[in-house]
This record gives sequence, structure tokens and C-alpha cells, in this order.
Amino acid sequence: MKKITVSIADDHPIAIQAVSSLVSVVPGFTVVHECLSGADLLQKLAEKPTDIVVTDFSMSRDDLSIDGFVLLRRIRDCAPACGIVLFTAQKNPSVLRRALMQSVNAVVCKEDELSEVIQACLLVQRGSGQFCSPVAKAVLDQADGGGMRRSEQLTRKELDVLRLYAAGHSLVQIADQLGRAVSTISTQKYTAMRKLHLTSNTELIRYAVETGLI
Repeated sequence: MKKITVSIADDHPIAIQAVSSLVSVVPGFTVVHECLSGADLLQKLAEKPTDIVVTDFSMSRDDLSIDGFVLLRRIRDCAPACGIVLFTAQKNPSVLRRALMQSVNAVVCKEDELSEVIQACLLVQRGSGQFCSPVAKAVLDQADGGGMRRSEQLTRKELDVLRLYAAGHSLVQIADQLGRAVSTISTQKYTAMRKLHLTSNTELIRYAVETGLI
């Protein structure tokens, strides 16, 4: 019987260990890659793709880190046949919804029971459509029930820029990481702030913290 291969990426070793220990005892599953960064994950997937990737969303630890929507896009480019399970502390409904739109197969929040990761992997392997854990589903349902939040107006590229800027990256660093011109990054930041009615960088950072964008 062919083993279902799994890659795990998270910048917290304890999270990798917890998920890996759980996945390893599921019959038919084997963990192939354990990665502490997005760059490491992409390199290992390029060498040996796996059936499923369980990855965090935010893994920014240095200027050269690859995470967020950029990482999700590159995983899909690198291993188009894999199933992607997003395992994240992120609770911004805009981010979760756009991740699902961006071909993520399942979303599990870190506030859920860890067993939800296994449930997600099993459903992804069966091709049973998209999966949202109880906490992720509650976040999305609450956002839908309360009407469109301000951040729903933002594009994926604008969310990329705001999240990285609020996390402490300069416009030059963001441009380098996302492969865009500094002028483009500046325009996207300005447009996003205007949409959100934010008038200062302090308000932007407060918004990012309050909505779980970082």
C-alpha cells in the first residue's frame, strides 16, 4: 500500500513535533519533510514533492523569509498536485477566506484540537472538497453574519503589503520579498489604508493587531 507522504512547516519546533507525532501514528501516513521556514519547505518540495503539505501562514523571522500568500502560491507552483492544509494562529477572516480562494484545501486554527489536523489531512487525501476546522468555520461564519468587514475590500496583494509592513518590514524589504517595485508597494499600502480609513502608520499597526492580521 502506497504511503501518503506529508510535509510540515512551522517556525516553532514544538508545533512541528506535535503535528509530526500525531500524523506519524495514522496508518498509511508518513512524514517526509519537517521545515522551520517557507524557503526550506520550497527547497525540499522541489527535491521531493509530497502528497500533503501542512504549513503555518506567518513564519517571518528575517528579511529573507517566505510566508503568507507568497508561500501558498509558491507551494502550488512547486507541487501542483499536493493538498495544502493551512495550520495557523491567523484569525483574520479576510486572510482565511482568501487562502481558501487561493487553492488551500483545508484550514485548521491553532486554537482547535490538534486532532483536527488529522481530520483535515484525511479529507484532503480523499478529495472531499475544502475543509474548515470548527474554529476556522466560526471565524468565517461570524464575519459573514456581521456583514462585510472593512478588510474584505482589500485585494490579496494589499493584504500582503499591510501584513508585512505591520510586522516591521520596510517598503524596500517588502518590494524585494514580493518581487514588485517599491513604488508599487507604496501605492498598494496607500490604497489599502485609504480603503480602511486609516490615516497613520500607528493606526495601520493597531488595525493589524486588532484584526489578527499579524
